[in-house]
Amino acid sequence: MHMPEDDVGVAPAHSRYRALLDVSAALVEQPTVKAVVHSLREVLSSSVRLHGTDLYLLDSGRDTLHLLEFDREADAPAIRIGTKISRIGAAAQALEQQKPVFLPDVSQEMLKHPELAPFAAQSVGRSTYIFPVFTAQQEYGLLAVTKERVRSLCAKMSNYSAL
Repeated sequence: MHMPEDDVGVAPAHSRYRALLDVSAALVEQPTVKAVVHSLREVLSSSVRLHGTDLYLLDSGRDTLHLLEFDREADAPAIRIGTKISRIGAAAQALEQQKPVFLPDVSQEMLKHPELAPFAAQSVGRSTYIFPVFTAQQEYGLLAVTKERVRSLCAKMSNYSAL
């Protein structure tokens, strides 16, 4: 189906729909959780440059999440598989409301979690979306998608002033 590019709102809606289809296809075709997370990052990176994708699962008590898998750039914080965080802040909000939560600066949220606080300085300026992972019967955890830092206008302008 061809979507007219000049109709306001139609092409962006088609683009979002196409991205959802691509994500669904990427999930079905992968043999492991690691491959799923890598594939998700790859598909989503076609729309926006991503720095990383992390999958956290709830424990049996439903009050702690542990990092099950990730796919990140080499300069990302060295948060290890198995790291546990409490169900507080944005994580709790996403799970309770069953809606994504946007964090304009993920470092501020990391400071709320003692396990992540040592890595906050490495994440300053990165924005993150936290998506709840659930079915009608059960909450499973969270998918965190972190964008690359956007260079500030001031930084860009300083490059020009040096010329």
